[in-house]
Amino acid sequence: MTTEKDIPNVEQKIVVTFDICSSTAIIEDLHKTENIIKWRDFLIWMKDYLTKKSNEMDFSIYKFTGDGWLLLFDYNYPGDNLISFLEDFCNQFKVRYKRKIEDFLETPPAISGLTFGIDRGSLVKILMNNRIEYVGRAINVACRLQGAIKDKDKSPQYKALMTRPLYQSIRHLVPYIEYVEVRRKLRNIAGGEEVHCVKIKLI
Repeated sequence: MTTEKDIPNVEQKIVVTFDICSSTAIIEDLHKTENIIKWRDFLIWMKDYLTKKSNEMDFSIYKFTGDGWLLLFDYNYPGDNLISFLEDFCNQFKVRYKRKIEDFLETPPAISGLTFGIDRGSLVKILMNNRIEYVGRAINVACRLQGAIKDKDKSPQYKALMTRPLYQSIRHLVPYIEYVEVRRKLRNIAGGEEVHCVKIKLI
């Protein structure tokens, strides 16, 4: 039986969190037309896609958040591989969403797609109810960044917000990427001060 003494205390990871835009409105619409099973099938497709990619590209699927997932990559994971994965995911999502979800909606939302928050740092591992959990600033920041993408942006879909130090460490590997430097206030992060971050367009 695994005990807390068997688990390394700290791991350094890149944290990627993502969210499905307008998921509440989509679910309500599908419920209304008795098509909610389409959403279940769509989430299963996403899970299967992520499982396949995690095996191919060596990252971990940490946690399902209801309308997205938390993914963990090694701290020095190649930036070009990371961006390539996110771009492919967005393209696959866009095609699948159109065919399997949007065509069954009475009132498709104006915004659909994925938004991402990305940071990296040390995570503390904890064993809770025989399951490994992680806590750490990088998770908190990534989640706040993902939520802040829509601030001052009327088209946040298929974009990622990442901390500037992380972007600076990978920018030479992705010179083609379209980006803009922004500042965002993140709840309970940096004492309320604006955080310098980079917004990138994935597709």
